[in-house]
Parts: sequence; C-alpha cells; structure tokens
Amino acid sequence: MLCAFVVASVSSPVFAQQPPGPDFRRVSKVEYDSAKSHYLLRAKFGAYVRTGHFWRRYYWYCRG
Repeated sequence: MLCAFVVASVSSPVFAQQPPGPDFRRVSKVEYDSAKSHYLLRAKFGAYVRTGHFWRRYYWYCRG
C-alpha cells in the first residue's frame, strides 16, 4: 500500500517538469551529452534543450 502511494506521489504533475513546448520529448542526460559531443544540439532535423536549475536539470528533444 505504501509503495503505491510513493509511486503516485512521485509521478504526480506537481513534481513533474513540464516540457518547454508541445513537440518536446524527454531524453536522458547521456543522450543529451552524446548529441553535445557530436555538435548536434541544434541541427536541421531537431534540437536538444536543457532546462531547470543547476541542481536539477531536465533534458528535452524536439524534432523539427
């Protein structure tokens, strides 16, 4: 019973970071860093965006 409450409270919209736009999907830090190392943060096929404060980052991808 307690486990279900914890899962419900963590996944509630109050704690979730909203995407910066309607076409954005959440990606991992590894995927973001890989795109950064290949100079693909902004390309003709899409863009990666990092949001949040330095203590909690969120990574997003938008296909353009």
